[in-house]
Amino acid sequence: MIKYVFLTLLFCFIPASAHQVDTVELEFLQTDGKWKFEGLLDIAYMLPEMRGVDGAPPLYRKDVMSASPTEHKRLVREAEKTMRELLHLEYNGKELKWDIRFPDFKNNALVLPPEEGDWALMRAEITTPALPGPGDFSVLWKDKLQSDLYIIFEEGTEIPKIFPISSGMSEVLLKVSEGENKPSTTPTRTAQTENWIISGFRHVIPLGLDHLLFILGLFLLAPRLKPLLGQSLLFTLAHSITLALAVFGLISLPSAPVEILIAASIAWIGLENLLVRKLKPSRLYLVFGFGLLHGLGFAGVLLEKLGNLEGKDLALPLIGFNIGVELAQVAVLAIAAIILWPLRKWTGKIQIGGSVLIALAGLFWMFERILA
Repeated sequence: MIKYVFLTLLFCFIPASAHQVDTVELEFLQTDGKWKFEGLLDIAYMLPEMRGVDGAPPLYRKDVMSASPTEHKRLVREAEKTMRELLHLEYNGKELKWDIRFPDFKNNALVLPPEEGDWALMRAEITTPALPGPGDFSVLWKDKLQSDLYIIFEEGTEIPKIFPISSGMSEVLLKVSEGENKPSTTPTRTAQTENWIISGFRHVIPLGLDHLLFILGLFLLAPRLKPLLGQSLLFTLAHSITLALAVFGLISLPSAPVEILIAASIAWIGLENLLVRKLKPSRLYLVFGFGLLHGLGFAGVLLEKLGNLEGKDLALPLIGFNIGVELAQVAVLAIAAIILWPLRKWTGKIQIGGSVLIALAGLFWMFERILA
């Protein structure tokens, strides 16, 4: 099942949901002289009046199916317009024309694909003629909402391989050998690993404000890079453990209490900074414990994307994603140190002010999620 996951970009005290990100997943097929993509699109996300709107409700399957034929035509028109803005296909650097169909809307009586939450999804089929080689068939994903595109490769009877493409990036999907009948090659493991690293990085910068504030909370207690790098690695180790356990199906917790506790961890770090003036060994235990918790938050993101993978095929996304998260954490610490250096004579005031803001943000999110 191919799904969208809604994202509200996180910033300051606007409503936030930890580690959620828009994703579009399309299965890539080579058939009958064509390159073809198939997937399910969330109808609400395709509509200009709902895309990127904080708190916009989903469209429900039964409501869309009972809407008028005029409304159905509008939904199809807007979905095609949105996809043409987001998805660009190229061959050797030249943009390709492509066709899109929404087969559900071709039936006299509209029946949309079932979905657990009764959200309105629509099947989409995108095709373009397969061109002879040699050449590179590339996909460019352009979404101002910073969503990710995930391409699923079906290789014979093997488990599908997922290739992430971040917003604003162009990636080679196929390297076509010379001649029409020569086999084409899909992205290498190196390319897939690089993209999973980018995906992990983006889940902290710019999308993971709650995760970012937690790291800044560690920085504000003792802004010295050597101990901070140790804390960052410990935090990554901890969330890697629970992330892996969740992805492999060994643990499972409802997302609501996890999100509440993640917000509470941010508030705790901010408050502790105001009460403790010196880095103590107890902070390491706290970092490890909260890292385990944040790993469950990351799991909510990856489980949506890795549902088609099993066993050893999960290793590459997990390793790449966690490396990306760690690189983002180190980048945050380095940038914070660079900013603080010319302001170092006000370090004490910055520590107090920053910790207050972090504590307030954590408390705000915690109560918001409890009420929700």
